[in-house]
Amino acid sequence: MKQSPTPSSSRRTPLQDRSRQRVERILDSASEVFLERGYDAATTEEIARLAGTSIGSVYQFFPNKLAIFNAIALRCVGRAKEIFDTFMTPEAIDRPWTELLDGAIDTFATYHRTEPGFRAILLNWRVSADMVLANDDVNREFARRAEAVLRANAPSLTPTRRALVATVIIETVSAMMILCVRRPASAEDIVTETKTLLRRYLEPIITENGSGRRPSTKAVAARKKR
Repeated sequence: MKQSPTPSSSRRTPLQDRSRQRVERILDSASEVFLERGYDAATTEEIARLAGTSIGSVYQFFPNKLAIFNAIALRCVGRAKEIFDTFMTPEAIDRPWTELLDGAIDTFATYHRTEPGFRAILLNWRVSADMVLANDDVNREFARRAEAVLRANAPSLTPTRRALVATVIIETVSAMMILCVRRPASAEDIVTETKTLLRRYLEPIITENGSGRRPSTKAVAARKKR
């Protein structure tokens, strides 16, 4: 019988460094097991053995297999947010939008390709409704923050249109990253096509609604001193 989604808050939060390291090993090992064997065939005993710990230690932090799966999903979300933060800085927003777009796509493609947890979640997506909701929430957050780039490069866009365009960008990148994992042999070409797709989508929007790039913060500061 399939388990009901277990809230991530039901697991014990590790407080000591040694405990946190053990939890990370458990999640790393579980990612590999879920990826190689699938969620249904995976067992907590195998996860514990691969992590080099006892089954009791696994249950000390996770009440069941689904809680482990949800914890992997939340960790992937957290890492994705950290990556996104490296792009959404005042300095990054001052870069040409094409450079920022290509850099973000390349970085996320590398992360999704090399992160076993993400691939494990994708291949077992039906397991957890929590994971689907978490992914939707983070995409909404990314879209809201991406509006800052659009506001800088296409200032005459209405707030409603700006929010829609930002959503299309984020959801397109998200869908294409998933496709890269599903079609690894074509991943490089998919990344290239994603860049082309979004560039051609955004070029007329930015051309019609702005100059294409706002003055840098340094330039603005220099003008104020005059």
